[in-house]
Amino acid sequence: MKIKNIKVIVALNSAALVGVILIQLFWIKAALKLSENNLDRDVNEALNRVAEKIDNSEKFRKIIQSLNLQKSNGENEFVESIDEVFENMPGTSASGNNGADKTDLAQNFNKSLKKFYQRRLQVVDSVVKELMMTDFFTFQSIEERLDDINLDSLIQSELSFKNINTPFEFGIYEKQQLTNIKSKNFNPELAEYKTMLFRYDVMSPPVWLYLYIPKKKSFLYQSIQWLMVLTFFLILIIVVTFLITVDQMLTQKEISRIKTDFINNMTHEFKTPIATISLATDAMSNPKVLSDPDRLKRYVNMIKDENKRMNQQVEQVLRLALLDKKHLQLRLEAINLLEISEEAVKHMKYQIENRSGTIRVVNHVENPRIFGDREHIKNVIINLLDNAIKYSFDVLDIEIEIFMLNQKQTAIAIKDKGIGMSKDVVKKIFDRFYRQTTGNIHDVKGHGLGLSYVSEILRLHNASIQVQSVPNEGSTFTVIFNNN
Repeated sequence: MKIKNIKVIVALNSAALVGVILIQLFWIKAALKLSENNLDRDVNEALNRVAEKIDNSEKFRKIIQSLNLQKSNGENEFVESIDEVFENMPGTSASGNNGADKTDLAQNFNKSLKKFYQRRLQVVDSVVKELMMTDFFTFQSIEERLDDINLDSLIQSELSFKNINTPFEFGIYEKQQLTNIKSKNFNPELAEYKTMLFRYDVMSPPVWLYLYIPKKKSFLYQSIQWLMVLTFFLILIIVVTFLITVDQMLTQKEISRIKTDFINNMTHEFKTPIATISLATDAMSNPKVLSDPDRLKRYVNMIKDENKRMNQQVEQVLRLALLDKKHLQLRLEAINLLEISEEAVKHMKYQIENRSGTIRVVNHVENPRIFGDREHIKNVIINLLDNAIKYSFDVLDIEIEIFMLNQKQTAIAIKDKGIGMSKDVVKKIFDRFYRQTTGNIHDVKGHGLGLSYVSEILRLHNASIQVQSVPNEGSTFTVIFNNN
């Protein structure tokens, strides 16, 4: 896939993702607004119920007071009327002893009963008149009128009935002035809900109950938290999936490019020895060469060396394939690090001579023995030397140093004075197929598998590698082995 197509796909998906996020934010905002409207409605309904209960409470209190007053003023008269009814009731001992006829007794009883009902109506009329007068004229202060009412509990009860279980603050206003009836932390500037108290008290100044919810936003967000959490996780999943998809697309694009570069470099690596072998075989068919044993031997050795180079390239690819399939078997044994270092130098003798360079082996350990696979450890050193040779300047200057890092660790360092690497390159050199000069197949020979192989082999040996490099000054690869 072309990079242009990838950019178009990423742009379209990004626009769609932003659109989905904006739509979700819009619905969350709409849900929050709806929740706020419902809260305002429920709070106002609760305050109206509080006002009704306060009005009913005051009326009930006035009725009780009026009845008590009527009882104290006309109790004797009211009781006398009841006694009179019972005295004149036919069949009682009082009515039977006076010798009156039945007609007189019935008349007396009716008169007593009528007198009783008239007195009761007078009491009711008196209470109603007093209630009507107190609705128009109230001489009590607001503190006295609300003295018997636990306003805080009443408001909390009505709000709880509406499932509004959150702290609130309230205050009572009379003549547009805040009274002493208020909650402890009431702030007049924050009040947003109100209702009128004593609505039928038309001749008295209006009394208002103000209320606000300090944590209103938190309460509203809590009411839609399930929607917010679900939306957040869905958006997070979409974003993460989108980023992973884009990363995979770019990675696959890079892998495709690297593999193409790898094939080109492998072709270039094989092309040279094949051409050399072809020229050598053509020369060997010449009668003059056949008659010259020295020249014939030289061409035969040339074919053997080039064939060995190709075989090494193929073996390295096959070894990495075995590592990928977990089929690589290590033959662990005690090996001398100095000996295999010298063997690795001999293996690279041909390349060293062609570059007119020198390689020094410096040993600071009396018996530098480690535990590992002899062939693979030697291949590690060979790959590190090959890397140092490729990225050195015209004249080689390479040093192999063996030393004890501490009592439990033995190290070998391959130092060169080549082109060096930047910090960004150092982070990538152990990635498969990566080459510092990727894209220019004629600059440095290789296919970017050597250091990847080194990293995998050292991991299997429970060893580690450290890289220090400065551009245009050289690099140092230090391999650290655990002695146990």
